[in-house]
Amino acid sequence: MWDTMSASREKREELHELYLRALKPAQAHLRIRLNGPRDPQLDGSVESLDAVNEWFLAHIQERHETQRAELPSWWDPSRPTSESGAPGSGPFTSAQLALIDEVQAYFAEVLTATFPDAEWVIYKGHKNDFRSGLTMLQIGKGRPFPVRDVVYKEALGVVLSGRDVAVDTLSRLVREESAARA
Repeated sequence: MWDTMSASREKREELHELYLRALKPAQAHLRIRLNGPRDPQLDGSVESLDAVNEWFLAHIQERHETQRAELPSWWDPSRPTSESGAPGSGPFTSAQLALIDEVQAYFAEVLTATFPDAEWVIYKGHKNDFRSGLTMLQIGKGRPFPVRDVVYKEALGVVLSGRDVAVDTLSRLVREESAARA
């Protein structure tokens, strides 16, 4: 991922704009990928997140070493992906990163539909906060919501740690945020 904590204000703004422009294409790509009769239905509802997340958690483990995919806007292209085999390469293949990108874009779609007053912001934390400079979704008051990081963290847990991740993790986060706003 890009090091936004150390990035200039201009670079942070550039990455923010790239991220926002990439959301719709990533959502469209996931819809193409999940167009079969047994695939999860992407209707933009909170309830759909459970089926999408269940599908994602099963498929993120598939490495696709020989299948190259375009890197997401939030991934620093100078950092090699795992299929390169280079020392210090990332934990995921480019195909896995594309899948993370598509699912986090759909999660963003559900969040913005559920919270229409939400705004995309560049997080401004303490100068030593690793999240500084990240694009996040401001939902009400308090710290913005790290949409991409939630899905990325799920993938890390499954792929690197072999942890079980609850399929309702994403929908539960949306419901909790809804309850906190009520």
